[in-house]
Order: sequence, then C-alpha cells, then structure tokens
Amino acid sequence: MRTAELVRDGDVSAAEVAESHIRRIDEVNPRLNAVVLRTDDALRETASRVDAGTVTGPLAGGVMTTKINTDHVPYPNDNGIKALAGNLSPVTHGVVRGMLGAGLMMAGRTNSPAFAMRFHTANDLHGETLNPHRLDISCGGSSGGAGVAVATGMCQIGQGNDVAGSVRWPAYMNGVIGLRPTVGRMPTGGTNPNPRGWSASMMSTHGPIARTMADLRAGYAAMAAPNWDEPFWVPAPHEFPVPERVTVALVVEDGLPIDPVVVANLRRTAGILADAGYEVVETAPPMLEEFFSLWKTVGALDLMLGLVPALPGIDDAGLTAAMVNWTQSFPEPSGQVFLRGLQTRDLVMRAWNTFLAGHQLILTPMMTVPTVERAYDVAHPDAGAELDLFGRWGINLSAIQMPALAFPTGSHDGAPLGVQLVAHTWREDLLLTAGDALERALGEVKPVDISW
Repeated sequence: MRTAELVRDGDVSAAEVAESHIRRIDEVNPRLNAVVLRTDDALRETASRVDAGTVTGPLAGGVMTTKINTDHVPYPNDNGIKALAGNLSPVTHGVVRGMLGAGLMMAGRTNSPAFAMRFHTANDLHGETLNPHRLDISCGGSSGGAGVAVATGMCQIGQGNDVAGSVRWPAYMNGVIGLRPTVGRMPTGGTNPNPRGWSASMMSTHGPIARTMADLRAGYAAMAAPNWDEPFWVPAPHEFPVPERVTVALVVEDGLPIDPVVVANLRRTAGILADAGYEVVETAPPMLEEFFSLWKTVGALDLMLGLVPALPGIDDAGLTAAMVNWTQSFPEPSGQVFLRGLQTRDLVMRAWNTFLAGHQLILTPMMTVPTVERAYDVAHPDAGAELDLFGRWGINLSAIQMPALAFPTGSHDGAPLGVQLVAHTWREDLLLTAGDALERALGEVKPVDISW
C-alpha cells in the first residue's frame, strides 16, 4: 500500500492522512450517505499512535471502513435494521481484526441494505446511498456504502461481504475493484451467536474493495489473516505453480441476451489480456442452464422459510418490497428441491473444475447490461427476476464457492463498465495477477467527484 509506505518513510504523517480523509468525508458524504457512522476520533487517535510508533504493521497509516453488518467493537452491528440500532458488537470479526492488526486506521461504518439482502443500498434506519457517477443509477448492494466510499476517496480499503455478488456488484457500479475470495479463505461468521443458514455458511464470504490493485492485495492479505476459531476458515496457501501460458476463456455468448455494449467491453478487455501474454479462447464453461438457476435453488429454503417470514419484524419497506418481487421467481422451498439443488451444484462444480484445468481464468460479464437504475429491485413486480437475468454470472458464481474479481474497464454514458474474472478455488493468485495486467494497461482508478 503506497500510503503506508509514505508514512513509513516519513514523507507524510499518519495524522495528515487522517485529516485528509476526514476532510474528504466532510466534502462528499453528506450528498452520498455512504459512511453512516463516522469514527473521526478513533481515526485521529490511531493516527497519533501510528506516528508515535505504538501502532505498527505493513499497512499502518492506511485508511479503511467496515460494513454495518460486520461486528467491530465498539460500534453497533445494526444490519440496517431499526430494531437493532443499539446492537453493539460483542466481539470484533476476524477479518476486521486482521485489518486492524495490519495497522489500518478506521474511518467509519458503511451503509448496506437491511439484512444485506437487496441489489441496491437503502434501509429505513440509515437511508439511501447514492452513486457518485450518476444520480439515476444504483450504487449496488449490499456493500454499496463501501463501494461509494472507496470510489470517492473516503477510504482506501472498504471491507465488504458477498453472498450473491455483494462485493463485486457495488464495485462494478462504482467503478472500483472488488474481490470475492474462495469460500473458506476468509473467516465468515463466528461472531454471531445464532446458527447460520446454509447460504450464510456455504456461500457467503468477506472481501476487499479498493481503487488500486496494491490496495486490494493489501486488504486481501490483511483480511485473510489466520483465524483458527472460525470453523470454515482453511489455512490454504496463497500461491501455487502457474502454467507457462495462462488461458482465458472469454464468454460473449451464453444462450441468453447480453447487451452489445457489454460484449464489446469484454472483447476489448480480452484484447488487453492477450497483449499482456494471456492466451484468449472464445468459449464458455459447461452446464450453464443449471448454473444460472443454482443460487435460487440452493438459497430458496433460507430465504423463503427464514427471511421472508421475518420481514414484518424487520420492518423495512424496501427490503419487504424487494423480497416480495424477487422470491416470486424462486422454486418451491422444499427439502426435495434443496437436495436436487445440492446434487446439481456438485455436478456443476465438478464440470467447472475440469474446464478450469484447461482454462485457468474465465472472463465473463459482471452484469449483462451496462448499468441498472437506482432502486430498480423495487421498481416493479418482475424486477427481481430481471436482475437475476442481468446478474446471472455474478449471483450464481457465489453458489459454487469459486473466487472472482470485479474489475473496472471504462464507462458508458457516464456509468462505469467492468468485467468479472473467475478462477479455480484457492487461485486468487491468478486473479490478482490478471488484475495487475489490466491496471498496467488501463491505469489506476482515481477518486471520483460527484458528477450530478
């Protein structure tokens, strides 16, 4: 991380870094509502300790945010729900401990939809988060506050989590970089005393959002710190042998509509990778029909029998409307459907593993349309099903545990464009190297100013 290097070399003080970020939050956050709990005092106090040498670590002097659904003492974990406004975190989550242990300085808590279960970031407790690029488009969800905070320079690394695209989708919509690691790479739950559903324990993971690959790598390394008390954390290596020539499967056809703007952007990105030495082959992984229905099949029980009955108690108008819209396209929440879904998932994962033995990376749409309108998930009764269609590559990737990188590659009509890169489980190293190649060709993402 460049900022940490500057602080370490004495070119700038951590106090100066802290004040710069506080001024930036003052400047842009009142219009965007990305940071819903500011921690200016903690930021200044940590900066003084960095400058005094009592807070150390490879990232000392860098600035982070954490998400309102992730435990971080002494702040509330309210999940965007009114009834949990005073729900103070009992312990600090493992990924946050890793970030703090690396020396990162805390700037605030970022917004998320209630229960982190919408494609757009808004809730009745903290309000709506807006996209700095265009007022009429979504900032994404559920880590929308983190995506906006990173994009506008309110922090350098935003902690997010992703069960159906919630790191990658906001990264795409805000024109920044988001990494969904392999499930098991990060500690996932652990701090919540309540039992988790299958979706939360087997599809959800934490991941970093950043503007530069150096910051993304730094956040990833810090968040993946060893966490032996987490039952799903795996002490897997971070580097593996790399083939002499890495093959990228370019997906521009999948049997369903893909907007020509998205196709052109994918081809342009594939050309950049080819120029960087990658072998690009236009093809697609197998069993796409089964893959595109997978998340809803294995997630139906948790949502239909868990979240939907709890909606009256959660009492969030946007979440209720979004869930009513989305779940009307879900299969029957029965044990038989779930077991069939698990069997299909097994077949898809085996088929994709075989495919990835010959194609080490897959280049796919993040969204199959260039952008999505603000609060589109509650716009009309079919909106949830339409978003499933538009986001089919990002959503269903979560169901097979593989890592993916959302990378910004340009813009269209003032809205960011990007792609998704997918790798075999535990091969984040391939994704990060490909991200480096794209960044060398396209340049680093700079903080964006509000365009509306």
